[in-house]
Amino acid sequence: MDNHLTKSFNFADLLAVVSAAVPDRPAVICGAESLSYLELDQQSDRLAAFLSLRGVSGGDNVGLQLTNCPAFLVGFFASCKLGAVPFNVNYRYVGSELRYLYDDSDVAALMFNTSAGSPVLEAIARTDSLKCVIGVGAGTGDFNCHDYQQALMTDTAPGQPVTRTDNDLMMIYTGGTTGMPKGVMWPHKSLFFAALGAGGWYHPAGAVSVPEDLTSRVLEGPWLRTFPVAPLIHGAALWTALGSLLVGHTIILNAEESFVPETIWTLVEQHQVNIMAIVGDAMALPLINALEQNPERWQLPYLNHVGSGGAIFSPVLQQRLQTALPQIATSSSLGATETGTVGPGNRETTEGMMRYEGRPDLVVIVDDRLAQPGETGMIARRGYLPVGYYGNDQKTRETFFTLEGVNYAMGGDAARLEPDGSITVLGRGTTCINTGGEKVYPEEVEQILKGHAAVADALVVGIPHPRWTQQVAAVVALNADDAIDEAELRTYCSASLAGYKIPRHILFAETLQRSIAGKPDYKWAKSLLLQKT
Repeated sequence: MDNHLTKSFNFADLLAVVSAAVPDRPAVICGAESLSYLELDQQSDRLAAFLSLRGVSGGDNVGLQLTNCPAFLVGFFASCKLGAVPFNVNYRYVGSELRYLYDDSDVAALMFNTSAGSPVLEAIARTDSLKCVIGVGAGTGDFNCHDYQQALMTDTAPGQPVTRTDNDLMMIYTGGTTGMPKGVMWPHKSLFFAALGAGGWYHPAGAVSVPEDLTSRVLEGPWLRTFPVAPLIHGAALWTALGSLLVGHTIILNAEESFVPETIWTLVEQHQVNIMAIVGDAMALPLINALEQNPERWQLPYLNHVGSGGAIFSPVLQQRLQTALPQIATSSSLGATETGTVGPGNRETTEGMMRYEGRPDLVVIVDDRLAQPGETGMIARRGYLPVGYYGNDQKTRETFFTLEGVNYAMGGDAARLEPDGSITVLGRGTTCINTGGEKVYPEEVEQILKGHAAVADALVVGIPHPRWTQQVAAVVALNADDAIDEAELRTYCSASLAGYKIPRHILFAETLQRSIAGKPDYKWAKSLLLQKT
């Protein structure tokens, strides 16, 4: 059906360039399934034709409610081929959450795992915007929906011309940790340059100027195997996958829904993975524990980099991983759904999360103005940006704004502009604790707590206090064979933290509640502490 000739930065056009360069190279491997670049491109063509025949067209929103599988990527690129807008749907949402998201997104087409069961069926029945529903897996008849494998048999004979542009959209729904989930709308070209490396991470020529330049990046750059460990419904994992696919790498996906460290390392060994992308300490710690407890189990000579995006990978855990695997490099990159990938800090710091050299795309905003040296505000980014939140003008105005004629996006992290022009990132502004007029950022305290050998995980929140407004409190999980009391842990913290930052209440729990991608559940931690204090 594709008679689109002029190449744009639409992801479907970029995939076509890569597919033409390395048609037989594996694009994605997930369990027993794999697709070459040519197969990924061709199957996306067929699915696009199927969707088009059912009325899905440019600007329509296409939900991908799928566990890790090649079908997720086929659905993503098929949507792009039509100029439709692919977006993620958390496959663990229950009925009320699905109904909210389907309604908020005006979903026109939906791909989902048939194993999801009745919550999807009930939510679909209440959604009037749907033009097409496609089930992936057995039992599609129970849902009165189309079968994915049957859809892939659609003839791709040319249909109506498709006009693709750099400004076609894709959408990432946030996890809703600071309110209801919101859909962040990214133009393809903007995301390609702001978060995916624009073809330049692995080639001395750097970012491309035109889509056709990807051919040289693919043929002259290294052929690497990249493993985004989190589910593709998580923005950090999807961005890792897209950034690697669009330079011709092979993507390895974990086909299991559960996160089992031993399974992850087995996949790394089996597929000779070169790059792993994780989401913060919640993934890093069990992976490190598995290596330390089984030092001879996995042979991993091909692995050379483990990086984190979307959550902090604390220095103490990076060091432990490098001790277990001396050949690797590690990194922790700042980024947000609203700002793209900012990258790892490149200056030493004894405070906060990380520190950046002064750079033109990063600023600190204080009270609707640019910060002066020494001031603390919120970090913002300029350049290639989203266009806003879907259907939410008020939130869009709060996050995406123009200052002195320049467009900015606020990522949500508090930061201080240093006298030398560098920027110290302190932590999430939305979780900042105000205790007696002093500000405490949970991530800084969490990193110190997790530096103790007995601590497996930690979440830090503020709880009400009659005099100080809030007090710092923590929920801590210990390693299975370790024991420590509150006093000893506070003494340990006092070597690295000012007194007002040390948790006054520490509650021990077997495990801490996090999202499937490792994001902290601060609401849960605060609720638990309020019950016990």
